[in-house]
Amino acid sequence: MPTSPSAQFLLDQWSQRCRDMRTAWWIVGWVALYGVLSATQLLIWLAAVGSLMLLVVTGGAWRQQPGAAALWLLVLCFLFPGLLSLPGAVDFDRALSTAGRFAAYGFAGLLFLRLSPSESQWPNTVLWMTGLLVLWSLDGIVQEWRGVSLSGYPLFTGLPEGHKVTGSMGLDYGPNLAVLSPFLFETLRLHGRRLPVLWLAVPLVAVAVSLSASRYSALLLLTSAMLCGALWVRGRSSNHYWTPVLVVVLSMGGLLLPILLVPHLAERLLLLGGLSVSEAEANVALAFRPELWKASWVLFTDNWLNGVGLRGASGAMYPILAASDFFPDAMLSRTWHPHLGILEVATDTGVLGVLGYLLFLIMVVRWMLITNAAGQGVATTFFCIALLAIFPLSSALSMYSFPTGSITWPALALALGAHFREVR
Repeated sequence: MPTSPSAQFLLDQWSQRCRDMRTAWWIVGWVALYGVLSATQLLIWLAAVGSLMLLVVTGGAWRQQPGAAALWLLVLCFLFPGLLSLPGAVDFDRALSTAGRFAAYGFAGLLFLRLSPSESQWPNTVLWMTGLLVLWSLDGIVQEWRGVSLSGYPLFTGLPEGHKVTGSMGLDYGPNLAVLSPFLFETLRLHGRRLPVLWLAVPLVAVAVSLSASRYSALLLLTSAMLCGALWVRGRSSNHYWTPVLVVVLSMGGLLLPILLVPHLAERLLLLGGLSVSEAEANVALAFRPELWKASWVLFTDNWLNGVGLRGASGAMYPILAASDFFPDAMLSRTWHPHLGILEVATDTGVLGVLGYLLFLIMVVRWMLITNAAGQGVATTFFCIALLAIFPLSSALSMYSFPTGSITWPALALALGAHFREVR
């Protein structure tokens, strides 16, 4: 077995060799795997197990990496309230498994901290990221056009509101494109003037997001465009407001185009006109989210301190939804979560979890502003992605789901690794 100093030296050499490459191909590969359903989830477990082995082999030296303490502080914002929710967890096994997954994010992050691309690699790397976003967008557009995507997946049909475009990502297609959109906006910041054709990617991605029939994804894409535009103007390279405005306008144009051409998308948008008519029509317009929110609020008020346990809301909500006058019986067989980020945190982990989540948001936003002001494009972009992935008003993916975690925590590790490497 190698000694700790020699093993650490070899690992440091390997990390430096990765950063000397012109393009951070391992990051491109990781994002590419994110488009293949559960591939990145397996990668998280492999990275976590590998880190645990390296901690043993190196005598603990593997944990001595700039940004490691900051990453674990963020992990503990979720893990600590999650552990405190275990005594009263509705589904103890699932809560314990989810808590274990947060620990895995921390250990896997020790590897991702070392893999953060350098600023010199970043321009080439984000170009490839944009290429992936364009490919996934075309995949979904072809799926809408032909009924089968380029990757061989058929349209997702059988929904009351019509079909959904899913590409190769399943039902998370729209949210995933929106969460990863800061790669595109960063590419425009770095290459938009030199390669004007890249601006066409904005409406293309927006069209794909719109075809996913996820209204939240459309709002998240616009949030991403405005956030990246504000950071663009405030800190790093431009004092001109026309560029972020153009990004938002192109995004809105791309989102509206399918609504004009695909009837069921327009019909779904028009449902929002029933929000003020009656409670029944409001539920139909919002895909019965209000009933989920009401049930979640009842659970929170009954378990306000430490919640019903991680991922416990789905089981605890069942009797409340079953007694609802508006929630369809046919939908009771599905597993539900609150479909509102901050409310899910409150329901599952109580006030303690909400305080942890707020601390998490404060730290992430603070680091994002610091790195943006310092001109650190790598860190700023990954902080934006993490913030969008675990957004307080998220009504799509669960805050505690593996798909959410497999983008949030590697992105945070890559951001912190890049930031703390620069400030050393």
